[in-house]
Amino acid sequence: MSHRLKILHIISSRESGTACELDAFAERLAQNGFDTKTCILTSTQALRRPFDVAAYFAAARMIRQFRPDVVHTWDHAAHLYAASQYTATRIIAEKRSPQLPTRNPLIARLRQYLDRRTDRFIVPHKVCDCPKTLEIPPAAVPLPYSEPMPTEEFLAKYDVPSVETSGNYYPVFEPQYDPTRRNYTPRPANPTPFLIGITLPLCSEHRILDALWVCETLNHVHLNFHAFFIGDGKDREEFLRYRDRWKLFSRVHFLGNSKDAHRLLPNFDVLLHLSPASEYSGAILSAMYCGVPVIALETAESRAYILDGASGMLIPDGGDHRFYRRTAAKRLLYLLENEEFRRSMQRIARERVAGEFNFDTAFERRVGVYREGFERYPS
Repeated sequence: MSHRLKILHIISSRESGTACELDAFAERLAQNGFDTKTCILTSTQALRRPFDVAAYFAAARMIRQFRPDVVHTWDHAAHLYAASQYTATRIIAEKRSPQLPTRNPLIARLRQYLDRRTDRFIVPHKVCDCPKTLEIPPAAVPLPYSEPMPTEEFLAKYDVPSVETSGNYYPVFEPQYDPTRRNYTPRPANPTPFLIGITLPLCSEHRILDALWVCETLNHVHLNFHAFFIGDGKDREEFLRYRDRWKLFSRVHFLGNSKDAHRLLPNFDVLLHLSPASEYSGAILSAMYCGVPVIALETAESRAYILDGASGMLIPDGGDHRFYRRTAAKRLLYLLENEEFRRSMQRIARERVAGEFNFDTAFERRVGVYREGFERYPS
């Protein structure tokens, strides 16, 4: 009688940036004969405490009841509550972002203990020669993306009112651009509005305010566009106030946590991703998968995904926030103004995802990690 490997996935909440990838892996594992379960510990708000007792006992109860062969944790919080359990189960941890350094000796010793308890670390980019560390790039989840619908139909579906344009807009991405003067030569406005997507939680740490500032700049030069924020968060009301204060209510739309986010992506002309948080960089791969150019803040993850100027554009994160805000606005305008350049980026992005960030390749490598130490069991 063959033994079905039991895989328990633990994630802190559904709002974690790796939740979509976890769902796809769990579904594929079940199709390949693995016995899998997913444990979602608690809400994001509860995990803001240093140690959540309810989350700890939720993980302990699931491990005790399911008795898995392998526990796979998908973020730092899930790793804390799983690796601290008394169990002989193999523990595999996804480390998408580095942990913040600490001067607290107790926390440092706790981290050392958790690292000893962990059998494998899966990282997107190998930065050390630790034998426990295995480099597996994140995968572009093959969700059922639909064909983009006509812009007018898309706007009507989400009740976006039509906005009268002035007929001309003022390009600011010019070699002689001088932010202290307003002597631009006007150009005819695009009759069909550009659609800009932002798929991030509405929290200040993801620089949503900077994205709103970029939208305000586009509105200031009279560009015909609509920006859609997909996601929700603790600072939603604050960003709504900024939107209304800057008179962007006809241009900027907050859609909340949409279950059809993967169906919205192909309709966008560009995805704007200004978050420095690496755990939400999967949105970049999802956009590239369906051929949407990405303008992203330059981080270790975005540098790995995007070939600057070929499959997307990177914004250097250099000190002054006014610098990267202005750079983001300029590059976004340049990308929207040049249709041939945008189409070339769409093609290269699709090819890059299909080659280097293939879901099937990442799945097989993770399955190989699961089976380490269980070779006596038939596959």
